[in-house]
Amino acid sequence: MTVEKFPRPFNENYEILGVLGKGGMGYVYKALQKNLKREVALKVLDASSDKESIERFYMEAQAMKELDHQNLVQVFDFGKQGNQLFIAMTYVKGSTLSEVLEHRRRLDFDAIEIITKQVARGLLYAHSKSIVHRDVKPSNIMITHDNRVYLMDFGISHIQSAERLTLTGMTMGTPEYMSPEQCHGDEVTIGSDIYSLGVILFEMTCGRLPFTGSKPIEIAMKHVQEEPPNPENFRPDMPRGLAKLILKCLKKNVADRFKDMQEFLDALDIVFAPLHPGDHHGHDTLSIRKLIKNRPLISNQVADKVCRFTNKHAMLFAIALFPLLILLILAFLLTYKPPKTLQEVSGVEVRAAYEERDMEGDDDYEPSNLLDKDLKSAWLIPMPTNSRAPICILDFNQPTIITNIGIASGFQKSIDDDFGDRFRIFNKPKTLSLLTKEGFRQTIQLEDIKGVQYPTMKAMETTEIQVFLDDAYIVNESSDLAISEMRVLGLLAQ
Repeated sequence: MTVEKFPRPFNENYEILGVLGKGGMGYVYKALQKNLKREVALKVLDASSDKESIERFYMEAQAMKELDHQNLVQVFDFGKQGNQLFIAMTYVKGSTLSEVLEHRRRLDFDAIEIITKQVARGLLYAHSKSIVHRDVKPSNIMITHDNRVYLMDFGISHIQSAERLTLTGMTMGTPEYMSPEQCHGDEVTIGSDIYSLGVILFEMTCGRLPFTGSKPIEIAMKHVQEEPPNPENFRPDMPRGLAKLILKCLKKNVADRFKDMQEFLDALDIVFAPLHPGDHHGHDTLSIRKLIKNRPLISNQVADKVCRFTNKHAMLFAIALFPLLILLILAFLLTYKPPKTLQEVSGVEVRAAYEERDMEGDDDYEPSNLLDKDLKSAWLIPMPTNSRAPICILDFNQPTIITNIGIASGFQKSIDDDFGDRFRIFNKPKTLSLLTKEGFRQTIQLEDIKGVQYPTMKAMETTEIQVFLDDAYIVNESSDLAISEMRVLGLLAQ
């Protein structure tokens, strides 16, 4: 057996650093995307594989390239290199939920809430793109050390309205987490993902699966024929309403389950609501936020070693460093000169060329709110038909050198919660023209991503910038164009 040596080149864009694992559709490597100097997970399939595996591989790439959500791994690139097909996607540092459950069995309810809500939000977004995962299971859920949860492996996902693809004579999925309709080989819907998430929620809560067996067909038959046990039999201390929620996910009939992930999330919000008088099973919102930031759900060996560093050693170390720290502070005070650094420009006013509408209320929405750092107030404008009219104008109260304009567009935060990832989706700008009062014009390109981005632009000194829409990413022909936030960076002109 030949032992692979790393690092080694894959092509001109990627260098393979090591093996992450082997899945049903080939090897997954840790790789360096050289032009962006970022680590990625590189899934590679031999092009000599059977036709159905190749079609499924392309289906995964096709499905994932449509997905841009903080709880889903994102595809950066895919293609063919020699006799190999590849997909480059988000590299997640952490552990799978299956690894967590091997060591923890039952999880505490704060952890259950954090994991379940993030997986559900990722599925809610995928379902909005008409993509059903079909293989939601703990080994496809990654948890990072800062408690971010990612759903991955859309290798057998089903794009609704697309041609169905299954291996001959085989029902696709993992028996322990498959819905009754999947076990039957019937049509899958978002209800199948809801069922699978219900199985995971049962497992995290009870420390066991609802259905087990020695053979896959035995487990599948139990999903179809047997009622699941009451979770309260295994975890009497669970929050009020959680057992009922789990059992609703596990209904045999799709129509008896939650109708979609939004309804599931709403029910989960009620179960894990802030503590009320007399309610001993609530979860304080602040404590959850603190948990996310400060207490990993999974073990971190490096952190464990740091924790073993005793107070005595820490005190000796601090005393030894104190004289050096004093010298560094003195040197800094003697040599420091305030640099002319870039900063967010204040004194900016926004004038809009179109009528604005606030989706969150009936009051008029001022264009100045584009600078308020609140993603709940997206600025919506009809798709302009006259490109000679600016969509907005930026006014500066004195001559300013503008070096960057950051723009968040195409989405609007609809619910203010601890995770901050429930959004409505709109059309977004693709190409903008910037015209100064002095007549200098330049074009900037925006990527089709979510979040604030700073497109490449040339610095310009002015007191006014007119912004024109040249091209847009169209989600829906009848939808408006949305800009959530703008950031203007630069320096005051001397």
